[in-house]
Amino acid sequence: MYRTHMLLTSVNDSVSFLIVRHPFERLLSAYRDKMQNALPNSFHHKLGNIIIQKYRTNKFSRVPRWPTFPEFVNYLIDQIHNHRELDMHWTPITNFCTPCQVRFNVIAKFETLEEDQRYIIEKANIGHVVSPQWKNSGKGKKSTVALLEEFYAELSDKQVRELYEFFKYDFELFGYSVKEFYRNSSEKPSTSTPTTKPVTPLKPHSPE
Repeated sequence: MYRTHMLLTSVNDSVSFLIVRHPFERLLSAYRDKMQNALPNSFHHKLGNIIIQKYRTNKFSRVPRWPTFPEFVNYLIDQIHNHRELDMHWTPITNFCTPCQVRFNVIAKFETLEEDQRYIIEKANIGHVVSPQWKNSGKGKKSTVALLEEFYAELSDKQVRELYEFFKYDFELFGYSVKEFYRNSSEKPSTSTPTTKPVTPLKPHSPE
């Protein structure tokens, strides 16, 4: 409550904004950064070894040396079911950025950040001190779409549905879709996810 109060107080005289990302894209990015590329002997490297020991079918296999994406997802789903405290890198944005309580002036999207940052700078009237910058660190490598297709194809529809239920409010509040991640059409949610403009004010409301 104190943290929320401080946030509400600080945004009164500011241009407040929140940057969001497709939940499944954000999860995959966290997996690749914290699991596949974990620094030796770091917290995430040790966590990866624990995941391998518990979720790898062949306990003697060390290939790959990091958890596979399905192994990581099985770990995450178990953590969710057991109500464990989760790493912030794979915690839903709606769990710690309080978009239902704070009236952010702008909701920017990672997918359109080059355009959105210009809007924020203009709205804040700080163009004389800040210049828009955008660096695509993935340039020359596999596209985001290709990576999403490659990794999520390894998951079952049941795993996808479990992940969707966990990130449901992020999907609904920020206008993202999950349907393209299901292989079996019968598993797709029956209601469509609303779409939003790349940059849009977010009216405060509480998810039901």
